[in-house]
Amino acid sequence: MAEQTFFASAERADANQLAKQQMMVIQTNFISEIIDTFSDMMLILNEYRQIVAVNKKMLKAFGIENPLALTGLRPGEAVSCIHSCEGTNGCGTSESCSVCGAVLTILASQGSGKQVEGECRLTISRDGGTALDLDVQASPVNVGGIPFTFFALKDIASDKRKRILERTFFHDILNTIGGIRGIADILADSDHLSSEEEIEYKGLIVNLSENLAEEISQQRRLMTAEKGEYVPYLKKTDIKELLEEVCKLYGNHVQTPDRKVVLVNVPEFNFTTDGALLRRVVGNMVLNAMEATFVGGTVKVSVIPLNDEIEIRVINPGEMPKEVQSKMFQRSFSTKSLTDRGIGTYSMKLFGERYLGGKVSFRCGNGETTFSIKLPLISDKS
Repeated sequence: MAEQTFFASAERADANQLAKQQMMVIQTNFISEIIDTFSDMMLILNEYRQIVAVNKKMLKAFGIENPLALTGLRPGEAVSCIHSCEGTNGCGTSESCSVCGAVLTILASQGSGKQVEGECRLTISRDGGTALDLDVQASPVNVGGIPFTFFALKDIASDKRKRILERTFFHDILNTIGGIRGIADILADSDHLSSEEEIEYKGLIVNLSENLAEEISQQRRLMTAEKGEYVPYLKKTDIKELLEEVCKLYGNHVQTPDRKVVLVNVPEFNFTTDGALLRRVVGNMVLNAMEATFVGGTVKVSVIPLNDEIEIRVINPGEMPKEVQSKMFQRSFSTKSLTDRGIGTYSMKLFGERYLGGKVSFRCGNGETTFSIKLPLISDKS
């Protein structure tokens, strides 16, 4: 009976087959010698995408001392890809694997018998979810009548990191400016406003302008975020006040007219966090939800106190297609663009988890989509 899989073949070689394949490769001197001359990470895979040999560059990159520890694993399992345990039979067998550049490149090479190049965006389960951008290349080779695949991985993250973080900055700044513009338009047409409403909107403009200045000054620190060097600025934060600011900002955003955002069951309390960073994370959640909501629809923002955590939820009507869900939180993936230009969901994950110490997730069901962030709850009663 065939092994269960949602995408690539789940079949694996048994221990005896692996041992023979490994010995065959090791005893072929030119293979053992050549893979260590590569400056890129190099794996040799069998027909079932299992590792039979690796080069020193690969071991060093992932801090692996014993190369035998990788024997029989598939690439995603070797590097701890977050999706490698989702399928019942490991790397390549989950629904998420159907859009993985590494798996697609290996399969294309095995199917065509030709060298195939691709690109892979990979998130591994270390350091709160490290994102890797890899250039991948699969090349077929025959050893003693047995087909193998040379699989090379090149880290291209350093070239992309600067561009992505710059785009994150401009993305979030433009979000804030869009909200300010929306409120300014209301004030410009203030004949229908009461004096109290006019004072409120003017005060909001001042607050949002201060937030904008804070985000700009914060950018220098964020430019080092993916290197693990960003240090959050922790201070006492009023959660209700912060969420009210976010809702007023995006409830009047020029990109999402005629939609509402409301606070539901938000308790009044202070806790310690980086308020500017949290505002950006939740702001991206709210704007994404507003953009996904039909005209006249309502987005709900709520707070759920847990034992030692707080969960902020942003809920909009409608469910995302499966193909969109499978790419969620990938660097540069957009829920609203087929050209992958957006970075809002990726920045939620990066800033919310690695630097706020939270857990960012989403779920779809019952006609709704919910994005949430769970944060450690540190009460501040001073």
